[in-house]
Amino acid sequence: FLMISSISTIFTYQRTKRGFRIVTFCLLVLFLISCDTAKDFNPWASYPVPNCPKVQLLADTNIITAYRSGPGRDITDIMYEAEITGFEGDCKYVGKKGTYSQVVLIFKVNFEITKGPAAQNRSLDFGYFIAIPEFYPKPSGKQEFSVTVRFPKNRNTIQITDDEVEIKIPLKKTRKGPGSKIYIGFRLTAEQLERNRQNRRNLSIK
Repeated sequence: FLMISSISTIFTYQRTKRGFRIVTFCLLVLFLISCDTAKDFNPWASYPVPNCPKVQLLADTNIITAYRSGPGRDITDIMYEAEITGFEGDCKYVGKKGTYSQVVLIFKVNFEITKGPAAQNRSLDFGYFIAIPEFYPKPSGKQEFSVTVRFPKNRNTIQITDDEVEIKIPLKKTRKGPGSKIYIGFRLTAEQLERNRQNRRNLSIK
């Protein structure tokens, strides 16, 4: 009886072990199927979103020094100095299943402005641009913006962030999005641009 009982116990264990293997295999199959289903359900898993177009400051246009009218160009003739200190934002691709019709960029530009000795009041205006060279000379290739700054009392230097700017870039086979370049800079006169270039050359010599 003991021998029969032992044999029966071993058989039951082996049978249970075999059943456990079958159940485990079935669960693994169901898990893999559910993973594929989840992958099909999640569009980001199958169709990764491209990188945003590259936004950068245009060399020699990120600084501006504005003088009052007349031939004077020393420190007492400066109305204001300003610098584009950076920008912040993001982009969104419009489309589905890896086919995108456009990319939309929304960002803000940051400035630092210092009022000069020649400023007649505590309010001033300046302009900057956002350019997309691949669309130039069409109007969509360059947009210009105006900013009005009012200095608080007892403060001659302030940092500001302009309103949001939205840019829509249509996409096609030869324009995927990441390869597009966007430049930010001040609206400068020919004299201001040459002065910036000369200052950069002087700094590079040092």
